[in-house]
Amino acid sequence: MRTCLTLLLICAVSGCGSKPEFSHRDEYENLPPYAQAYVDEVLNTYFGTPTDMVVWDKLPLKLHTATGKVTTADNRSITLDINEPHAEISSGTELLLEAGEEAQQISAWIRSWDEESHTATLESALQSKPAEEQSVVVGPGQVLANGRHLYAEHCQHCHGVTGDGNGPTAPYLNPKPRDYRRGIFKFTTTQAPKRASREDLARVIEDGIPGTYMPSFKLLTEDESAALVEYVMWLSLRGELEYQLIRTLSDSYSNDAIKDRTSDGETSRNDIRDEFNAAVNEPDSFRYELDMMTTRLTQDWSSSQEEPAEVRPLTPRIPYSAESVAKGRVLYLNEKNKCLQCHGEAGYGDGSQTFSITKNELNQENPAPGLYDVWGNPIKPRNLHRGIYRGGRRPIDLYSRIYAGIKGTPMPAFSTTTLRKTDPDDPESAITDEDIWHLVNYILSVPFEEVKTGAGADSAKTAELATTPQEVDSH
Repeated sequence: MRTCLTLLLICAVSGCGSKPEFSHRDEYENLPPYAQAYVDEVLNTYFGTPTDMVVWDKLPLKLHTATGKVTTADNRSITLDINEPHAEISSGTELLLEAGEEAQQISAWIRSWDEESHTATLESALQSKPAEEQSVVVGPGQVLANGRHLYAEHCQHCHGVTGDGNGPTAPYLNPKPRDYRRGIFKFTTTQAPKRASREDLARVIEDGIPGTYMPSFKLLTEDESAALVEYVMWLSLRGELEYQLIRTLSDSYSNDAIKDRTSDGETSRNDIRDEFNAAVNEPDSFRYELDMMTTRLTQDWSSSQEEPAEVRPLTPRIPYSAESVAKGRVLYLNEKNKCLQCHGEAGYGDGSQTFSITKNELNQENPAPGLYDVWGNPIKPRNLHRGIYRGGRRPIDLYSRIYAGIKGTPMPAFSTTTLRKTDPDDPESAITDEDIWHLVNYILSVPFEEVKTGAGADSAKTAELATTPQEVDSH
């Protein structure tokens, strides 16, 4: 089932007179026209366009202002039991009453809303009295529609219409705005293989990302922030589906693959086109693959919102002290933990990996020495002396960075749920929960230290710098 949302958008950031359109990934251009048409058909069917959105009800999104059931009603007023008791409902909000599998839904509009009793007075009388326990959608699709308007106003000039990080402002920014289309967000409090939680995305919107051009949007209301989160998730789901579709098709139907398949002279391009068109209509071919893709995406995002996906320390935070900082420095300098390779011995972000030839996720050498993220952008490890932590400076934020890594970057996860070992033959190489807290305390101390490269772990300064507890949030 799909919900259509037609949006009449004012031109907010990208120029009046031009209708915003979704762009495609570069790999799309390597598909023949008939494969491109199939990708377009799937995306248009299940996502629509920026101004005429289609929302697939299968997706794990909060689309509506609220949902609920009728408790009491007559032809002009309806009292509801809704799942969002504090939702902002006002005059002009649409109600959609379910009318059975074979009957069409009944649409009504609220003239006034009583917040205390959750009673809606309607603009016009219904032809029949709604039944008790009848399902109702309040503001169908309104959350996502609001998110689209807010995104166009506040986000589109950097992140682009498609969420590809290529808005008109993007070429002038370093680091580049986030590209949502892989569903990867760097700074989360979820386990390494999980997507971002709604709380993670809301926190970035509210706090911004220190040290970047991503500002804080604290002036947005809670409902506005929530609407933006849903729209960003919607863009991510669309981008991920496109990414998976193109990757699947490229194996046999990219221009490069077709060139290889026709090189023997026994198979023609027309044969491959006919094969493709037949596969589109086969229930166990492309349609099966599409169903598997969307099911997997839905499960990935849904499970990431559940409690087991959260990073939760196994032990309370170890208090900040000279002893803890010294232990953290020893762990930091331990070559088995590989902190030095990126952040450098003294924590200036100048480790050996920043001068090395590295490889991307396809095992291809990067164009220049140094580290890169999964989007192909060169990145520098954090200079810990600056005291700027893009994912937040709360101890739990730093714990999450170490425990779950930074997604989409070379920063690995040291998950203690599996007692990840840096050396399987060394029983003392396990990174424990206490070790992570010692590392957190050491990292918080680095901006105040004067230890130089080569000082080692026994420096008296290491203990001296922690004699006065640093003022940090202890949550």
